[in-house]
Amino acid sequence: MSEWITAPLGDFITFQRGIDITRRSQTEGTVPVVSSGGVSSYHGTAFRDGPGVVIGRKGTLGKTFYLPGPYWPHDTTLWVRDFKKSYPRFVYYFMSRFDISWLDTGSANPTLNRNHLHPIVVTWPAPAEQQAIAEVLGALDDKIAANTRLAATADELADTAFRKYLDSATRGGTRFEEVADIGGGGTPSTKNSSYWGGELNWATPTDVTALDAPYLACTARSITHDGLAACSSPLYPVGTILMTSRATIGAFAVLQVESAVNQGFITVRPTDRTSKWWLFHEMRSRVDEFKSWANGATFPELSRGKFKKLPVRLAARRMMQEFDAYVDSFHARAAAAIAENRTLAATRDALLPHLMSGKIRVREIEDAAEEGGL
Repeated sequence: MSEWITAPLGDFITFQRGIDITRRSQTEGTVPVVSSGGVSSYHGTAFRDGPGVVIGRKGTLGKTFYLPGPYWPHDTTLWVRDFKKSYPRFVYYFMSRFDISWLDTGSANPTLNRNHLHPIVVTWPAPAEQQAIAEVLGALDDKIAANTRLAATADELADTAFRKYLDSATRGGTRFEEVADIGGGGTPSTKNSSYWGGELNWATPTDVTALDAPYLACTARSITHDGLAACSSPLYPVGTILMTSRATIGAFAVLQVESAVNQGFITVRPTDRTSKWWLFHEMRSRVDEFKSWANGATFPELSRGKFKKLPVRLAARRMMQEFDAYVDSFHARAAAAIAENRTLAATRDALLPHLMSGKIRVREIEDAAEEGGL
């Protein structure tokens, strides 16, 4: 670590508070306005050319964003005004793992003061090492981004195909309950620790709304077999369609692994397996209609009983089978790309703290890759 320097953060980069922008002053454009939670809107004028690094300073503290092109840092953020020869993408990765929660100076609303950030002593590598680190981590993130775009494109192609096939469909008297098994879920008692942390997946709407593409392969929480027996959800098989039905209505996923679900879902298992993708796209194309049927005092909810009775648009069985066979390859490729992203993200997240601390050098990673260790 001889080429790494220990000094205050302000010796390497300088932060500046972002600039407020109101709806009245904002103009239509393509420049991202970056707030503490991410890109909140777009503006016609850039405040700063990229590459840039922005972190949340109010509300959401420390969340870090890398901007390769022009951007506008909102008043709720701090942005790097001077990189002082530091490599911007390295700064992004460094700050993304930098815990600044203890610097909160707010009361009800968390707030970060840049003058408290600059004096923190850090260990910083030379520019050449910064670039090497950023290139390793950046290659992983670039591949993740490419896979996400591929999945989105594949999904859009399947949607386009559905709209074409829908021209031959009719909306007769057939109801959803006549073409699929409609189910729901439940939650085991959170007071009983023997129900939780087991080997069975248990999905919540948050698992689905956080997805980059509609394929659910893992869940944030898991339950035991006793937990499964104690809740009103069965273990749904691969291929089951999940639709969120409370608060957020109409977020979708298709199970890639067996999973139980909580009460925030309507689950759909087609009676005819060859109509899975037809029903998935049919449901997703009718979200606005489903929302109109929702009710509830605290939050909107589409009841399972109401959904069962809704009519479903169907084409001839041969046409629906043809559609499913056609789009299955799109969805399979998209799901594979998203699955690869999980592996890539795990690799990046494992490498990041070691590279940032100097415990692992880029040369060691390159040597391991050449020997087949990565």
